Amino acid sequence: METELKLKLATADVARMREHPLLAELSTAAPREHELLDTYYDTPELDLWRGGLTLRVRRDGEAWIQTVKTASAGSPVLHERGEWESPLEGPQPDPADLSRQVKPQRLRELLRSPAIVGQLQPVFTNTTHRTTWDIALPGGQLVECALDSGSIDANGNGRNAEIGELELELKHGNPTRLFELALALHEDIPLEVANDSKAARGYALLQDEVPPPVKATPVRLGRKMRMEEALQCMGLNCMAQIESNVPGVLARSAESLHQMRVGLRRLRALLDMFRDLAPLPPELQEELDWLSGELGATRDWDVLADSTLPAISGIHTEALQAAAREHARNLHRNMLPTLHSPRYTHLMLRMNGWLRGRQWRPASGLGKDDPLHQHALDGLVPLVRKAQKRLRKRIEALDENDAPARHRVRIAAKKARYAAEFFRDLLPEKEVKAYIKCLSQLQDRLGHLNDLAVAGRLLPVLENGGHAHDGSYARGWVAGSADAGAQGLREALGKVARLKLV
Repeated sequence: METELKLKLATADVARMREHPLLAELSTAAPREHELLDTYYDTPELDLWRGGLTLRVRRDGEAWIQTVKTASAGSPVLHERGEWESPLEGPQPDPADLSRQVKPQRLRELLRSPAIVGQLQPVFTNTTHRTTWDIALPGGQLVECALDSGSIDANGNGRNAEIGELELELKHGNPTRLFELALALHEDIPLEVANDSKAARGYALLQDEVPPPVKATPVRLGRKMRMEEALQCMGLNCMAQIESNVPGVLARSAESLHQMRVGLRRLRALLDMFRDLAPLPPELQEELDWLSGELGATRDWDVLADSTLPAISGIHTEALQAAAREHARNLHRNMLPTLHSPRYTHLMLRMNGWLRGRQWRPASGLGKDDPLHQHALDGLVPLVRKAQKRLRKRIEALDENDAPARHRVRIAAKKARYAAEFFRDLLPEKEVKAYIKCLSQLQDRLGHLNDLAVAGRLLPVLENGGHAHDGSYARGWVAGSADAGAQGLREALGKVARLKLV
């Protein structure tokens, strides 16, 4: 299993990175230079890729090596993949030979399938100049640092992409050191976290598909886990959802942006839940708030254009929808420099380092009396109860016609639901399922009311932009719908207030 942190840099900065004094200082020997030609093989239907594998033949000088890799596991930022390789006598792959090393039965059968092997053909090539350093970090960690420049060229369609990439591969030690090294380099030369591999970028050249949105995956907790392990597991699960949706957001997918925002919202709810046990550094909290604001403004216009306006009856809303979509497109376009910015890279590296390095620990280490040292089965109880209590208090104080107060109840309902979802593996199955369902129904209802409130705030922008009559009508319709939707809300709120999970 290889563990790599992949970072992108501008091709104009490759020469500067090659001469970076930090790499020279930490290197145990002179860097090695290689000219590499990588050819990726697959079927015309890309069966290997769709099955979670890549097959690569590399020429390094006079040597030929074939390599099979699995899809990245865990966080897209820190690539952890199965990798198997064997030497070849020439450029033709021999997947049957590699299959003997591959342990998962499904993947072994994929490589041995006559229907696949008989159709293998080159699909794209990478031509790369690689400079490699062997790095020894002060704590004893060993890292192989590879700086690549070159191009990816798709076979048959003439598409290509430049390569400017820095790979930090952990040979021995703590993965958090990779992020510290990356941050030190990023201070001098702008880097971006690579959420996809060269293979993924090569396959993207072959397909005219927007990357699919990625929803949250279940958090898997062991019944013997301690609270600290659970926090790390849950945090990295949220980070994976955020990071996995970046390619889709860069392709201006509204649903990918929504799922990235959900991942960020889950992370912030988790950190709020643990803030007394593992307080996040204030500067990191400030940066998470910044990113949340950037994503939220764009999402508001997506919802107005694609959900709220199409539901309005009594007028034709096509012109309003078109105007709202134009606002959304502009904001999606503005998200590109945000996600390419040094500020975003710094946030992702710092957040990953904080979670992976368990940087909430005091300098003296985690004592046996620390709440994070107790078993998660016991430690979850006060956290879940606290979320329930906050929700009940906000419900009891709510005026159903107060939109900001409704929104605060909605936020509390989300946090209570997220707490149950995070600890789901450790809670009674039947009870937690019913609890999450009830909270989700309330959240959906309050979410619709919040969408109407947001629409009331955004519609004047369209009115002032030349849609005075239709915008005014739509604003009246939204206000009326919000009033109607608030009727009978107290009964649903009362049902939720009576919920008890632990």
